[in-house]
Amino acid sequence: MAAHGNVSRSPRPASCGQRLAEINRREGAARALRVLVDAGGCHGFQYRLELTDRSEEDDVVFERDGSRVVVDAMSLDMIRGSTIDFVDELIGSSFQVVGNPNAESACGCKTSFSIKI
Repeated sequence: MAAHGNVSRSPRPASCGQRLAEINRREGAARALRVLVDAGGCHGFQYRLELTDRSEEDDVVFERDGSRVVVDAMSLDMIRGSTIDFVDELIGSSFQVVGNPNAESACGCKTSFSIKI
């Protein structure tokens, strides 16, 4: 997917949008993937990705082919330029924020990062 607001979804097969569409089709739902950045984790900040039925007033909504990703304004500043992807690995499958140009360092679990100042 091309960048929208400087956040993109992976163009690969089994990407974020396709996996989200599969989940919604299987569950008969129309949920979005919410991407949040919270304080915490071993590097100071952590990604939290969850399915949601609603948007908040300050959310930015990214939509493509019927799949939606919602990001609040504060989190968007910390992930601008990143890609939201669905990653299938031997240790498990998950939605992930990858290639965050605002992250100075990250932990091995790929959920915690420190921000460039």
